[in-house]
Amino acid sequence: MPQTDILLIGVDGGATEVKAHAAACADFDRLTDLALRPETAARVYPRRPDFSPRPVPEQLAERDAGPLRLPAAEQEQGALWIAAAVETVVEVARAAGARRVLVGVGMPGLKTPDGRGIHVINNGPRMPDYLAQLERGLAAAGLELAAPIAALGSDADYCGLGEEYAADGLFRDVSSAYYMGGGTGIADALKLQGALVPLDQTKAWLLKAWQIPSALGATFEKLVSASALNRVWAGLCGHADDTAAARRFPEVAARNGHPAAATWLDTAALVLAELIHERLATIYGGRAAAPHRGEAYAQLAVDHPYRGLVLDRVIIGQRIGLLYADPQYHALFAARLDRHLAALLADGPDPALARAYLGENEELRPGLVVASRLRAAPALGAAVAALRARREQPAGKP
Repeated sequence: MPQTDILLIGVDGGATEVKAHAAACADFDRLTDLALRPETAARVYPRRPDFSPRPVPEQLAERDAGPLRLPAAEQEQGALWIAAAVETVVEVARAAGARRVLVGVGMPGLKTPDGRGIHVINNGPRMPDYLAQLERGLAAAGLELAAPIAALGSDADYCGLGEEYAADGLFRDVSSAYYMGGGTGIADALKLQGALVPLDQTKAWLLKAWQIPSALGATFEKLVSASALNRVWAGLCGHADDTAAARRFPEVAARNGHPAAATWLDTAALVLAELIHERLATIYGGRAAAPHRGEAYAQLAVDHPYRGLVLDRVIIGQRIGLLYADPQYHALFAARLDRHLAALLADGPDPALARAYLGENEELRPGLVVASRLRAAPALGAAVAALRARREQPAGKP
């Protein structure tokens, strides 16, 4: 049933900024007609100069050793992240004239056992009491939660939820698809045989993009996330952060005729095609022998429950999706990605895989690779998760 007195808000907590979006839903119980409302807010996280993230292996070791004892600088950096999230939710609620809110939050990183905090995170502070601090901040600002925030979700999984439940989501009308969202990092999401499959459930046979080395050595996330695209280009040319856009962004420089930028963009398209090919090949034929992908990859199970499955669609989302869809960069990026993916399929060891995804003249099957229309897919997915958690509460709870 509609809930006209409750404002639904999804929070997308990335590694560089946090964004909150109001969402409309015609029926909170059936999750129908989910769409963005106009109210939105974003904050770039302030950075303390004395804070540096611990390497992930150290974070894992400290997590496993017992209760976390965070340095003061890390605690204060975490408080800045949470305060930024509070500000975005409050701004959205005030813009909508709402006091009672239902909030879902997606964040990167490995969550605490209760799901309400973050124990391990790449490029950020650990925040084991994230939701407790967030809820206190919202209450102090005068907002009332229509239901407790049950848990922090995966920003990657929430991309999949957004694509599945939003009115114009690209998971909705297919049975099986892979979503790759390229922003600060890479978000992977899967829909297989009609059901969303979180990658935490596939870890025995499929790794996440941030875990897999590409053929160039670095992980896919360190090469073809949107931030990596710019970071590698800046490293090649020695650009400062305040360099004019015509030189700072490789796609703009390539369009303006810079040969090195065009080469890097073509390389990035090839690496992204390699990632997509790895997904298509692993789902269809099982984990391949690929020594360059490292020991963790070699330990994956070769077999899995979905072998033989052909995907209906590959979705590229977030900032890399915008680049793929932009007609002014089509020849420089999208066309090259399509061509590289077709070549990897055609030249691969499995003719059946090539037949499944290639059409005439060894070109990609029409409509196989598409750009997401949901820039706010993670926030919409967070809103869906909040609705699901509320629906699953025991009777009699608020």
